[in-house]
Amino acid sequence: MKMLDEQVKQGTRVLEAQVQHQKDYLVNQATQQKQQFIMQIDMEVKQQEMALDQQRMEQLCQLQQQAAQQKAALEQQAMQLSMEYQQKKAEEEMQKQQFEMEKKQQEMQMRMQEEMAKFQGQGMNNAFAGFGGMAGGMALQQPQGLMQPHAGQTYTYGPNGELVPSQ
Repeated sequence: MKMLDEQVKQGTRVLEAQVQHQKDYLVNQATQQKQQFIMQIDMEVKQQEMALDQQRMEQLCQLQQQAAQQKAALEQQAMQLSMEYQQKKAEEEMQKQQFEMEKKQQEMQMRMQEEMAKFQGQGMNNAFAGFGGMAGGMALQQPQGLMQPHAGQTYTYGPNGELVPSQ
């Protein structure tokens, strides 16, 4: 009986050792599977992070490209507007100069008309009476190509610098 008890005890120890060994084996297997699973998930996360980084870089490049295109378009528009401004400024300056020239021309024309009116008021013979005696009674002739101004008539300068009645 003692021997039987001893065999049962020994059998129980062996059985418990086997069970413990199997449990340890299962725990080791589970730990390895957990580590493999964790590594697999980590790899998937890294791949997804890399894909997101690549996508971000592509979108960043597109964004920078669009910004560069818009900047170039704005610079071109600014340059065009600047050129238009310079052209309009030059045109205004030319118009101003032309206005000033026309104003001076009108002032000169008015002075000439006033002086002509003075000469006509005094009479042409009175104005040139001193010349008639010195020239031995020669008649004064008007130079060819010049027109006799009429009172109230306005004149402008022709292409060769001569006075031409305005129409």
